[in-house]
Order: sequence, then C-alpha cells, then structure tokens
Amino acid sequence: MGASRFDVIVVGAGPAGAIAAYELGRRGLRTALLEKHRVPRHKSCGGGLTAKVGEIVPFDLAPVIEQTISKVDLSWRLGRVATLRSDRPLIHFVRRHRFDAYLVERALAGGNVQLYDGVTVQGVELLGDAVRVPSTHGSFEGAYVLGADGANGCVGRVLGLMRDRILLPAVECEIAVDGATIDAWRDRVALDVGTLPGGYGWVFPKGDHLNIGVGCFSSSDGAKRALTQYEREHFARRAPGRTISNRSGAVLPLRPPGAPIQAGRVMLTGDAAGLVEAFTGEGIYWALRGGLLAGRAIADAAAAGLATPRYEALIDRELMPDLLEARRLAHLYLWWPRSMHFLPTRWPAAWRTVQHLLRGERHFTDIRGRLGAPGRLIGLMPTAL
Repeated sequence: MGASRFDVIVVGAGPAGAIAAYELGRRGLRTALLEKHRVPRHKSCGGGLTAKVGEIVPFDLAPVIEQTISKVDLSWRLGRVATLRSDRPLIHFVRRHRFDAYLVERALAGGNVQLYDGVTVQGVELLGDAVRVPSTHGSFEGAYVLGADGANGCVGRVLGLMRDRILLPAVECEIAVDGATIDAWRDRVALDVGTLPGGYGWVFPKGDHLNIGVGCFSSSDGAKRALTQYEREHFARRAPGRTISNRSGAVLPLRPPGAPIQAGRVMLTGDAAGLVEAFTGEGIYWALRGGLLAGRAIADAAAAGLATPRYEALIDRELMPDLLEARRLAHLYLWWPRSMHFLPTRWPAAWRTVQHLLRGERHFTDIRGRLGAPGRLIGLMPTAL
C-alpha cells in the first residue's frame, strides 16, 4: 500500500503540534497530525498559561480556562508566607486533556488538517524531495516534517537531534478535593522556595482538583534524591491526609545554545526542541510560540519552493535570547537562594517586574537594566545549567 501524501506531517498533537497544524492549515497546506494517544488524552501537568498566551493565540481560549489567578502565596522553606497580589490576571489554568483537544479541534476546523490518533511513529526517512514517516497506521509522506512529539520523541532521536539537551527533573500529582477546598484556592497559587537548593514547589488549582509538584534546576543523581525527599515534605505540608489520584515524573528539556533542531526538511519544536523556560518551568507558552513559528517558516518555504525552511534561525532570533536570559535568573536563585523570596516580597519593583513578565509586557532580556545591582549580578551568571 502506498504512503498517504500530505504537504506537511506534524508528529505530536500537544500544544506545539496542534497550533503548528492550525497555522499550516490556515495557510492552505494539507497537513497530517499524528498522535500516539487517543484524543483527548490525559496528561498530568501544571497546566499554567501565563497571561501573555492570550497575545499570541489567534482564537479565544476562554472555553477551556478553569481558573484565573492574580495572587501568589510565596513561602520560604515551607514556612513564612507572603501573599503577592496583582490588580490584573497573571496565570490561567487548564486541564491538558481539554486544552490540547480544543487546540486540535481548532486545527481541524479549517478542513486542511487531518488527525490520525492512536498512531505510533516508527521512524523518519529522508527521500530527497520528501520525507517518509512509517507508522502503525502505514506510511505518510510530506514535503516537510515537524516533530512536536515531546522530550522523548521519535523524530529527534532518529535524526540525532537534541542529543545533548539538558533535562531538569520534576514530580507532580493530582489531588481530588471538595468544592470548599477549591473555593479556598480560587484566585491564588502557592509557591515554595529555599527548601531544596535550586528547587521549588507549587500548588495550582484546577476545576475539581489541585496539582501539587516540585522541581529543581539540577539533574544530578544527588539532586534527584533530594527532590524525592522534598516532594514528601512538600506534599505532607500542602495536602495532609489527602490521597493522590495521579502521580508522574517529568523532565523539563532545555536546548543548549546552538544545538541543532533542524535537519533540512525535518524540524523540532516545543519540548522536542527544548523550548522550555527554565526559571519558572513554563513550557506551554513557548511550545505555542515555537509551533506558530514553525508553521510560519514551513508555509513560507512551501510558497517559495524552498527545501529547507528558515526555521532554526527564526527560533534563534525570536525565542532563544529570552530563554537563555531566564537561565541566568535561575543561577541567581542557585547563587543567592533567598533572593527568590526576599526580592519580590521586600522590593516592589521586583514584583512588578514578575507581573510584567507573566503578562508579556517585558521580556527576560529587558529586566537586567531595570533591577539595578541585582540586574548586574544576573548579567554575570552563565546560561548553562
């Protein structure tokens, strides 16, 4: 049986792949969207959309937003809590099975995108003027392939891309709670810093449960062991006596500067390309931006008859400066742990800067000059973690 032919094959129907398929379909390219799970699929995830997401997504996300917060309960070593307030929304929370399915639905609505879910990709074959993607559903061929299949995806692995990525560990769980508890968490999140060197913990409210987790800026074996202990302490403090409904480990993949994320007609985006912001652990915003840039680069290449989209250079110019600057901020926490509690709680300018970042009114590359002496310290920090 011959391969199914499309203009573009997108592997992975998470935020990056779905929004890329939306952009490609909108630009008139016949696109196959391949997903190994059935859509919708459950995914344990903090599910935080910073307010700036609304500025880049070309359609309304209100149907899938479950909570919107403007307060942060910031604790130092699971002890003293300071509540930081904003007069405007900072973060929206979604459940990933609803959010991802909604993005896929919008991609399919234009008619140029076809979803193949429950399909496992088995390789990537470069054919000169096309790319073949063998799968459990047969083979697909396209002029271009976009790998949006996550940190452990097949596309990058087969082509040897992103082998030297940085993987930061995180563990999270879901706790079913009653309506009164959800009401108590309405309009706020909790963040803990200082308990684990380079580590942080969170509590994020959803429609009917809490997402509780921990992460850290180091992937060493010692850090992973310490993270497990911190998880126990954090959970015991945040949800005493509660039962975990879902628990999962995760990695936050970071792209090393200059690491290739493209091999001719094949590109990576989202987590597969390490487009994660290290300082806050935010991935969805950067996945969406990466997916939109990939869709734009591929559509422009197709219109011009180019075999190699100008995608990697676009990511280097549009996203990487901010992502690397965020890693410098992460080093500020490693070098001066108390700064992450002291600065926003004692210095109003620091908290205003955080709000500007979350709303997209400032970029990480903007803030050094606005923070005075701490900003100059940030400039001395490395970008490698």
